[in-house]
Amino acid sequence: MTKSKGITKEKLTKHYPKLAKALDTILEKEKAENYWFYVNYCGKYKDRQGNPRTVSIGSIIDLVSEYGYTVDITPRKN
Repeated sequence: MTKSKGITKEKLTKHYPKLAKALDTILEKEKAENYWFYVNYCGKYKDRQGNPRTVSIGSIIDLVSEYGYTVDITPRKN
């Protein structure tokens, strides 16, 4: 099993553009209420190793679900 990597705004936009667009819509209006999520998602702060901080896909799903979106995940093998 590999170590799970965090999600950044750039990575989410590249791989899941619809989810990124929904999240951007939420954060436009609710940035102050979700400040720590926003700064970690955008990589504004660094961790102890100097890498940009990130968020988990679970926290992204929780946030968009909280604001009325439904997220369907369909795994498929490449």
